[in-house]
Amino acid sequence: MNERKTGIARLLEIAGTKKGLLFASGLLALIHALLSLVPYVLVFYIIRELTMKTVDFELIRAYIIKAVIAAVVSMLVLFLSGVLSHIAAFNILFELRRYITDKVGKMPMGYLTNRNSGALKKILSDDVERIENFIAHQIPDFVKGVTLPLITIIYLFSQDWRLAAISFMPLLVLAVLIPRMYGGKNREQIQNYHQSLEDMNAGIVEYVRAMPVMKIFGQSAETFEKYGNAVKRFNGFVADWVKISTPGFAIFMSFTSNAMLPVLALGLHLYFQNGVTLATLLLFLILGTGYIKPLFVLSNMGMQLSIINRGVEQIDSLLHQEDLPESTTPQNPESFGIRFNDVSFAYQGQNRVLHNVSFEIPEKTITALVGPSGAGKSTIGQLLSRFWDVSEGSISIGGKDIRDYPPGQLMQMVSFVFQDSFMFRQTLYENIRMGMDKTREEVENAAKAAQIHDLIISLPRGYDTFFGQSGVHLSGGEQQRFQLARAILKDAPILILDEATAFADPENEYRIQRAFSELIKDKTVLIIAHRLSTITEADTILLFDHGQLSAQGKHHPLLQNSPLYERMWNAHIRAKEFVIS
Repeated sequence: MNERKTGIARLLEIAGTKKGLLFASGLLALIHALLSLVPYVLVFYIIRELTMKTVDFELIRAYIIKAVIAAVVSMLVLFLSGVLSHIAAFNILFELRRYITDKVGKMPMGYLTNRNSGALKKILSDDVERIENFIAHQIPDFVKGVTLPLITIIYLFSQDWRLAAISFMPLLVLAVLIPRMYGGKNREQIQNYHQSLEDMNAGIVEYVRAMPVMKIFGQSAETFEKYGNAVKRFNGFVADWVKISTPGFAIFMSFTSNAMLPVLALGLHLYFQNGVTLATLLLFLILGTGYIKPLFVLSNMGMQLSIINRGVEQIDSLLHQEDLPESTTPQNPESFGIRFNDVSFAYQGQNRVLHNVSFEIPEKTITALVGPSGAGKSTIGQLLSRFWDVSEGSISIGGKDIRDYPPGQLMQMVSFVFQDSFMFRQTLYENIRMGMDKTREEVENAAKAAQIHDLIISLPRGYDTFFGQSGVHLSGGEQQRFQLARAILKDAPILILDEATAFADPENEYRIQRAFSELIKDKTVLIIAHRLSTITEADTILLFDHGQLSAQGKHHPLLQNSPLYERMWNAHIRAKEFVIS
């Protein structure tokens, strides 16, 4: 089995067809490094010529012209290197995001709904952006930072090995310090640093979402335990990292900042001993210390590389998640009846929430799922929509296992109206159409059936109003009606309603109930209910308790035969009759 690549090797593997652009960019950066030395060398020749007894001004003029040409060409080559690296970076960024998007589309929906949104945001946005920045800027800088000092040192050794050896000391210091600063035990510390950064990002997202509740109870960021602890951990890791890296970095800065002193001291000694010429001394004072500037890039690149390595690991952790198995052969269902056969399920192999559940839902009937919180009702709906695959048993529609349907065909057969609604920052028209191949008339008819048309046309721009702009926001109940409009427009034969009136006020609930009557016509309906009064007329009520089917039947027989259902009903009635006295 081939070992999975990591870090820069994996990044180059991801680059794919853009490796050629990266190679060309690196080659041009190398040419730039060579050409950037030419003016300095020519200045050395000019000074040497000027110190001669007989000065050849024509030769000096030729040196000056060549130096100017080399400087101009060097800048042009560097510009082209940057252009190619940016083209490669943006193409890789596009391909990587498309690759991740395709991957997310093949993963179980439950993986995304149960994943921390802050961590996902960091992978999809921050990590990918850092990779783009690294490819666009750091790779050419890396080539230049490695080749320019080496070429310079080689040339200096060809002029005078004694001064070259003194000039070489900062390079040796860097070669010793970098592995110590970013390898060994410090590697684990860097990993902890990145993990704490991800935790802090997740805590920030959660804190922002919880801000209204925090304000109500007069809480501050310091009292929001998860956010506060995440910030403190991140602060601690940053402080530890500074303590670890400061001694080595201080030594490096000391050598590089004062690199001219030993060169100057030895150079003057040799000059007065007639060991070197004035031109050679000036050459080493310029190049012997000037080559150090690119080393600063390398000294800062260690942390950049660790960040990129971590980002690549996180992206790969997403890309190597197991795909939801997909069939490519369309099926012909006998009907749109539903059957659960000995279904058991545990999220990610742990915490089993359903135990050997079996039941049938005939076509074009209304079935309600009820039970205490955590009984497995919503899980039933998610499994039917294949947000997850069952751990054991099978689910079939029309006599065919849902795993045998291509995902697109299954999604055409099932509509899901979630308890939590979501609106996109686009026009209200597009919020209903959702990319479906429907006419404007069909969209408006769906809005009318969902009891939302009158609200839309009351807005200044009607259906072309952008949600979230110019103060256009909707209440929870109004957003629920948009969800219903989408479901009506989709017109799927199977409909799953996850307590669609949970956040509606009485007026909106009345309108939503009216929309239901239009939505459920001639459909197989599964209602996940918390308000028992809304499902008393259902054809069948399935009562779940602790992940098992406890009882089933119509409302009145269940009241007589199921103590649990009777307790739930009485609690519901008492809640409705509750008044403040």
